[in-house]
Amino acid sequence: MRKISGTFCVLLGTALILSALFLFGHNRSEDQRAGEEAEEVTKDIREQIQHTQETSQDEPKKALDPEMPVTQIDGYGYVGYISISGIKIELPVMAQWDYARLKIAPCRQFGSSRTDNLVIAAHNYEAHFGKLKELVPGDTVVFTDMEGIVNQYTVAKTEVLDPTLVDEVEKSGYDLVLYTCTYGGKTRVTVFCDRAESEQ
Repeated sequence: MRKISGTFCVLLGTALILSALFLFGHNRSEDQRAGEEAEEVTKDIREQIQHTQETSQDEPKKALDPEMPVTQIDGYGYVGYISISGIKIELPVMAQWDYARLKIAPCRQFGSSRTDNLVIAAHNYEAHFGKLKELVPGDTVVFTDMEGIVNQYTVAKTEVLDPTLVDEVEKSGYDLVLYTCTYGGKTRVTVFCDRAESEQ
């Protein structure tokens, strides 16, 4: 009886190790794919912005619509791209938020860069917001919208929040908020940013 129990434990342990290795490999593959897709979409967004600027350079300047323009790429709407040199990422930002979209790129959850209440969420993939926790006060974050308007921000603080604290994120009083899940998904790494005084 003891021999059977010991054999069972060994088999169970082996199965658990193999499952963990499979899950790790799957997550790494998903992360890599997400990074490659984001890189391609960011190139498309840059080209779209350049085209928009070239075709509208002779048009008279008009007041900015508080709602950011959305451009369709591969069936998804995008509002621009975000660049964070401190953690070496440049990523497209989708116009709408849901779990399927988060697997492709960061998503706008709330607000607009034009009303100084933009909230962007992303997966904790290394290629997305996985290194968000490394940002420190004073780091620079840049969001460029689909009209080529560059918005520069400075990190004010980083906190780990409970996911139920929605108002603390959407009504924070900060001009830009970025967040992602911690590993295990029980809390959120949240970065609060102020608009920089000088912009391009």
